[in-house]
Amino acid sequence: MPVFGLLPEPEAPFLTSAFTAAQLAGFQLESVALRTEHDPVQVVWKSGQKPQPALLEIETIRSAMREFLSARGEPAGYLHLHAAGLIALAEANALKQTEDEFDLAMRKIQSAMEGALKGSGEFAHYSSGEAVDSGMWGLRVGHDTSGTSARSARQADDGESLSDRVEVAIVTHLQKNPTAIYLEVEEELYNLFPGLMTPSKGLIYAVLNSYAEKDGGSWRLRREDLASTRREEMKKVFALLEEIGARLNYASARDDKVLTWLEDKQPVRKFYVLASALVHRALEHSDEQTVMVIPGGRAALVAYKQDRDPSLKERLKKYRLVKYRPLRSLLELPILTRETFEEQIASDPVEKSTGQMMMF
Repeated sequence: MPVFGLLPEPEAPFLTSAFTAAQLAGFQLESVALRTEHDPVQVVWKSGQKPQPALLEIETIRSAMREFLSARGEPAGYLHLHAAGLIALAEANALKQTEDEFDLAMRKIQSAMEGALKGSGEFAHYSSGEAVDSGMWGLRVGHDTSGTSARSARQADDGESLSDRVEVAIVTHLQKNPTAIYLEVEEELYNLFPGLMTPSKGLIYAVLNSYAEKDGGSWRLRREDLASTRREEMKKVFALLEEIGARLNYASARDDKVLTWLEDKQPVRKFYVLASALVHRALEHSDEQTVMVIPGGRAALVAYKQDRDPSLKERLKKYRLVKYRPLRSLLELPILTRETFEEQIASDPVEKSTGQMMMF
């Protein structure tokens, strides 16, 4: 018999208690859906026999957390990592030993969760506090992904963060459905990103506000964000960069989305031109010479992604992000030198949206 549970205002001890109680009652965990700590957790159990309890092993938890973060491609809050560990323990029937009292089992699980995160050095803690449930957790750069699935490792290598994949999915849906209501977009995303990958309303609205405009109850892509229009716009930006480079006595060479300025056949500056806010992907193909060029309409979305991903924010500090607009204004300057070029492209920084934006 299936049992559907809603756990409002979820906290780590609450999840541990509910999952353990269900296991003791003979229910097997089928699936879990978690959006944010502000939303109810959805759980499905199935009645069955009570199997013999297995030993609680920290590596079971650590492996599940590693797998989750690798598949997510970006840091997550402790509640999501705790849930990933609980799911692994429930599947192994290791939430409680027969001889343990319930309270002792809860303490053992919490201790194992902390040990999994702090004991190996493979997890980075983005927080001003020491408590495991503060801030966010991510995989350290250069960690060994040999313990993750092939799909998860591939996503990590390709720079496919959850926020980038959600952005692509929303835009694809709007291209196929020119007038879509929010609930239709949300339903599509819940099918594509189930379980612990469920995207927050804040992320969904950040993408919608970047690409689309609301017409009554429907969302439609802005005219300038139609695929054909953006392709033409990118062509103009590449031509613009070549013309600016010529004024500065640089030769130009283009390779797909990257235009390089050359002097004596040596690269001196690279421009990665985007029509999107897929900066995670761009970072995988950038070096210290790279400037990322984005439409002005993506600036707020990039800023939002940095706010929700401290590792991305730290990585982007090494790169210059420039909007299309200041590049256009450069050609209007009567005098443009190599010395003033950096000043000019820094005159219009990427900033947060001035409107109301959901953070969760």
